[in-house]
Amino acid sequence: MLWTKHHFDALDSTQDEARAYPPYSVVVAERQTRGRGRMGRTWESPAGNLYLTAVVPDFGDRTPQLAFVAAVALAEALADFPVRLKWPNDVLLDGRKIAGILLERAEGKVLVGVGVNVVSAPDLAIYATGHLQGRIFCDILLDRFLKELREAMGAFQEKGFEPIRRKWLAGAFHLGQDIIVKMPQGTAAGVFAGIDADGALMLKQADTIKRITVGDVALMKDMK
Repeated sequence: MLWTKHHFDALDSTQDEARAYPPYSVVVAERQTRGRGRMGRTWESPAGNLYLTAVVPDFGDRTPQLAFVAAVALAEALADFPVRLKWPNDVLLDGRKIAGILLERAEGKVLVGVGVNVVSAPDLAIYATGHLQGRIFCDILLDRFLKELREAMGAFQEKGFEPIRRKWLAGAFHLGQDIIVKMPQGTAAGVFAGIDADGALMLKQADTIKRITVGDVALMKDMK
């Protein structure tokens, strides 16, 4: 698997541009004017950070698990830093979000969007965001990520989700802690008990496990 890179000074969104490219293409922009994250949220995209979309094949019912594949790959690319993984698709440093991943399907392929705060972080009230303080160059991080993504996807194809799940859990933030999950239909509280074989969050409530597929996670203590 070889990646074909396409670099741009500025784009509305690497996700939108990447729709025109075949699998194993990578679209990179120095900045985005209409970057976006999960649930249509704006992803502020000034110059100096890393913004990319990797185009990969569609994996059918297993496609949602690619978010964890990408998160594990990004954590490996950032192995010089003590990063942690937050369900479902964030990478944290010192408890602050430094990167996010966005998965979108497009005509038989999947767009894996990644934004990493390398030199600056957006001022967003709903997130505690941070950045890498310029301690790595974007081009080096890009090459590391693409190498790790290639390897993680190979493992995913050959061995399934379980090895990826184990790696993700090894770096998981909030595991075993009291959390609140904000979902479209309301909120739920319990102990973060891990992720299941599909990547859904397992929330322990008394003697039961609630399975959650969409939501935002916060520590219970942070909500008080």
